[in-house]
Amino acid sequence: MNATEYLAQWAASYKDDIVNNIMPFWMKHGLDRKHGGVYTCLNRDGSLMDTTKSVWFQGRFGFIAAYAYNNIEKNPEWLAASKSCIDFIEAHCFDTDGHMFFEVTEEGTPLRKRRYVFSEGFAAIALAEYALATGERKYAERALEIFKRTQYFLETPGMLEPKYLPTMEARGHSITMILINTASRIRLAIDDPVLTEQIDRSISALRRYFIHPEFKALLETVGPEGEFIDTCNGRVINPGHCIETAWFIMEEAKYRNWDKELLQLALQILDWSWE
Repeated sequence: MNATEYLAQWAASYKDDIVNNIMPFWMKHGLDRKHGGVYTCLNRDGSLMDTTKSVWFQGRFGFIAAYAYNNIEKNPEWLAASKSCIDFIEAHCFDTDGHMFFEVTEEGTPLRKRRYVFSEGFAAIALAEYALATGERKYAERALEIFKRTQYFLETPGMLEPKYLPTMEARGHSITMILINTASRIRLAIDDPVLTEQIDRSISALRRYFIHPEFKALLETVGPEGEFIDTCNGRVINPGHCIETAWFIMEEAKYRNWDKELLQLALQILDWSWE
């Protein structure tokens, strides 16, 4: 089988899976038609194990439903599901300080709040994708607003609790990586210089701090200047996270007319991670 046939076969398989398995399952069992949003603790048979709702997942499913609408088929139920998640997020998932919660009850009562800003990232891409689906610019503007607030949280000392006490300063790969994807998804709906600037900063940080050729790996946690930390956490290599990073950089290379330098960086990370 040549490469074209191979890719066509898997593309058809993935499309069949999302149209006939994944989306029907979540639309039937996950979507909360009473309170809005989506349940996140389901058994394989669709039965509900726990009514607690992950805020991350509200944004993720809101994005996926709108993305499927935009790229697979114009299914109005998918678009309505995306809107349900977005409305639930806006009604229940922001604290008074503008920082989002991590978990809420099925009705939207806050249960847990953490130091991370991934809830913000996933909410923003849901809003941006919904804006692309509907042409309603207000959703894109809201996505950009949340993104800029996320940058403020990350860049303003004291806004977020540090991962470690000052006895061990460290940098984390995950937020550096996800900001590339978040910015690029929003940029498709509304362009603003801060988006490409953030992508450039994140890619620069990956090169400077996280990519370690001596290990043929991209590390998850490093010192302030990219130093290798010889602990369990410092030795962690997460191939899945790294392949995500390669994917996001490759998307950016494509956006920049297949920038050869970015493409090579992405392929190097992919090759190391696959190995």
